[in-house]
Amino acid sequence: MDMITSDIVERTWKEIATLSPRRMPRLVRRMGREQPLVLAYLMAVDNDILNQDERELLLYLGVVVWQITSQGSQPLPKVTEDILDEAEARNTKMAEYLQGETEVGFEEATRTIIRNYGQPEVLRCVVEALIEEPEERCLIRDENRGIMLLDLKTVIDCLDS
Repeated sequence: MDMITSDIVERTWKEIATLSPRRMPRLVRRMGREQPLVLAYLMAVDNDILNQDERELLLYLGVVVWQITSQGSQPLPKVTEDILDEAEARNTKMAEYLQGETEVGFEEATRTIIRNYGQPEVLRCVVEALIEEPEERCLIRDENRGIMLLDLKTVIDCLDS
C-alpha cells in the first residue's frame, strides 16, 4: 500500500468525527463485510482486560484506521488469519522488548518505531488519540493505553500488508 499522507489522515478523521451516531453502526457493518477478521479481532482482543469504554474506543479507532487506510490508491488486502496471527506475534515480541526499556529508552524506541513505520501518519494519529484526555465520564485507564496501541498497530500492520 502507498504511504497514507497526513492530509488523508486528518480529512478522514474529521469526516468520521462528524458522522451522526446512527451512521456508525452502518459503517461497522460495512467493515464486517469488507474485513470480517479485523472487526472480529477488534471486538474480541483483550476483552478480559479492557472495560466497556476502552473496548468502545478501541472499536471506534479501529474503524477510523480502516477508513483511513481505505483511502489509499490501492484496494486493501483481505486480511487472513495468517496475516493477523503474524502481525500480532510481531507486536507481542515488540511489546516484550519495550517492557525492558527505561522511560527514556521507551520514548526513544517509540519515536524510532513511528519514524521507520510503513504508515507513520496513521500510527501517529492512533498514538495522539490514545494519549488524549478522555471525555468526562469515560474511563480510559492509563495502564491500558499501551495495550490498545498494540492492538491498533496490529490492525494497521494487517491492512498495510
